[in-house]
Amino acid sequence: MKTNSASKWIFWVCLVVLLGCGLVQCSVTYDRKAIVINGQRRILISGSIHYPRSTPEMWEDLINKAKEGGLDVIETYVFWNVHEPSPGNYNFEGRYDLVRFIKTIQSRAICSSPHWTLCLRRMELWIENEYGPQAKALGAPGHQYATWAANMAVGMDTGVPWVMCKEEDAPDPVYHGGTNFGRSAGGPFITTSYDYDAPLDEYVLQAHVYSSKSGDCAAFLSNYTKSAVGVQTSQMEMLPTNSEIFSWETYNEDLSSFDDSSTFSTVGLLEQINVTRDASDYLWYTTSVDISSSESFLHGGKLPTLVVQSTGHALHVFVNGQLSGSASGTRQNRRFTFNEKVNLRAGSNKISLLSVAVGLPVGLKGEAMNLVSPNAISSVDWMQGSLIAQRQQPLTWHKAYFNAPDGDEPLALDMSSMGKGQVWVNGQSLGRYWTAYATGNCNGCSYTGSYRPPKCQLGCGQPSQRWYHLPRSWLKPTQNLLVLFEELGGDPTRIPLVKRSMTSVCADVAEYHPNIRNWQIESYGRPEEFHKPKVHLRCGPGQSISSIKFASFGTPLGTCGSFQQGTCHAPTSYAILEKKCWAAEMLGHNIKQQLWARSMS
Repeated sequence: MKTNSASKWIFWVCLVVLLGCGLVQCSVTYDRKAIVINGQRRILISGSIHYPRSTPEMWEDLINKAKEGGLDVIETYVFWNVHEPSPGNYNFEGRYDLVRFIKTIQSRAICSSPHWTLCLRRMELWIENEYGPQAKALGAPGHQYATWAANMAVGMDTGVPWVMCKEEDAPDPVYHGGTNFGRSAGGPFITTSYDYDAPLDEYVLQAHVYSSKSGDCAAFLSNYTKSAVGVQTSQMEMLPTNSEIFSWETYNEDLSSFDDSSTFSTVGLLEQINVTRDASDYLWYTTSVDISSSESFLHGGKLPTLVVQSTGHALHVFVNGQLSGSASGTRQNRRFTFNEKVNLRAGSNKISLLSVAVGLPVGLKGEAMNLVSPNAISSVDWMQGSLIAQRQQPLTWHKAYFNAPDGDEPLALDMSSMGKGQVWVNGQSLGRYWTAYATGNCNGCSYTGSYRPPKCQLGCGQPSQRWYHLPRSWLKPTQNLLVLFEELGGDPTRIPLVKRSMTSVCADVAEYHPNIRNWQIESYGRPEEFHKPKVHLRCGPGQSISSIKFASFGTPLGTCGSFQQGTCHAPTSYAILEKKCWAAEMLGHNIKQQLWARSMS
């Protein structure tokens, strides 16, 4: 969970209860076992939501769903790097408005059940953030550093508890992950999506782990008996919108001119972040090579080879203004070597190396002119886009316009037709895309044992991220400006605006192992049916079940989206389900079955 956006000091904040202390008279202390409220130990259920990874317009919906999901406390990082991007310059506006975020939580009275949980007076400060892997790599010095940090923190005598993560099996990192907008994606090779399979996904849609009318909440921790457990699976799809992206135009980055005030001479490759000061994604190296007209490669011989060794993230090589090739490292090994033949001519040849660091802001000539802003878009001469698809030149700026689509579904841009770059809408950065980078090993999947990042990978041979979240609050009704900077060359005319919609729900239940919601007991002397199998399906807001694609009572096979009849099948399964489900928003049905119900708006 570590990203470049995590600050050196991460504050663990019990947000709402800090502001609610003045509302109710109560006593809050703590001991070695728990927080003590009015003399009673309490277990407070906390979930993490990082405010810069969503927009202020999303916060109310986020907090409402978090409370409905059973949270007592919202925890967040305080992002020092965004609040003080440079010494003495502070930013608490927009997505960085921490006060507004806290007040939004307060308005929903998190920690209000029972009422006296509103009055926690304590703040806890977190000493480190996932230091374990670094400490292990450093050995004894790593352990000594952690001990020093702990002693230093306690020695500050702040009067509040300090927390350190001492377990190897920490819980899920976030209740809602959100999106690494702009420059905040960690690197290298980290996508903008910070979804983490959280209960609320990147688009603030519920992941329907479990819910009921009574508000009961449950989490499936372990299945010791290997019994079949049925839950609803909601299939989300990216569907086309009614909004067309139009009026494409391009502007090619000028490779021939460099500002003398920003250049200097050196020998060898540099430590990039020390040169750019974290103010640019790009660093140019330029040199000239004089070639004699008598060189053999100019008369049919072998072309010369250019070799560049780098520990950076990516490199683009230009010879006399033409792209000669690119190279990049991998997640496992960031070091790489560019080793390609290059075309040189007699006389002076200009060789330009564009060194790229993943996850930092763009810093080319077009960025210096602020081409991403609607107010500065006319500062250069754009070329009409009729030949964009055929040209596909590297280091090119593209712009177009679109109108906001109807509805309220979350939106995204499908960037699968592009290579590598960054995208903005109305001056707001959606982040960096790199569709050429794909996952590695998808051979087999076993969840047994400890978690490791390479476990159970999906989508091998496909982009690591295809859809890039576009918050609706960033849009105007018409004439929304879309700007791209493409490093490698892609076809922006094939970028569609899509919406994230629930299109299908499916569930299964076995005769002897019903859904957890159906566990019942005898009460008030009246026997109730115990462990009664039932399927529960729920559509999205405003949706109802319009058709049933599959239904089988018997021994069906497969999983959600690929069910098929087994050796035993009741022919009336479909008819019974169709009668029960048609036009319903939510279904609870007492048949032992597996089904896939298709729900559409």
